[in-house]
Amino acid sequence: MSILKTFMQGQKYLETWVLHPKLSMIFPENRVIKATKFAQKVMPFMAVFAIVWQQLYAKSDIIALAAAILTAIFALCIPLQGLYWLGKRAGTDLSPQSAVEFYRICEILKQAKINLPNIPKTPKYQDLAEVLNKAHKHLNDTFWNSI
Repeated sequence: MSILKTFMQGQKYLETWVLHPKLSMIFPENRVIKATKFAQKVMPFMAVFAIVWQQLYAKSDIIALAAAILTAIFALCIPLQGLYWLGKRAGTDLSPQSAVEFYRICEILKQAKINLPNIPKTPKYQDLAEVLNKAHKHLNDTFWNSI
């Protein structure tokens, strides 16, 4: 998978995953998603701020400009790190225990007569995110208490 596809898959996973407090006890996705969203909002500003600050206070210093550019590049790479991790995670197979829970959630959704996409034999984290998203939209809090 190319790096661009990994970033795109990470963004899709970020948008699909349900940020429910129960899930944060089980999976690290909630923390990574919150940090990545924060970095997507703040780091472009920090990159521009580093360059502007350097231009205001050290116009003629070429070393300061180099440091500001490196700081800006570093700031812009931080959200990409989160998207890369999420993209790789989305394509990873579920652990056996998580796969059992995945199939259990699929059965609960089927019993509630909710349409599901094709259920794969070896589910991935992206599949889990889609199923949890459907459960979040269609099931009540008793479902989340049973997890």
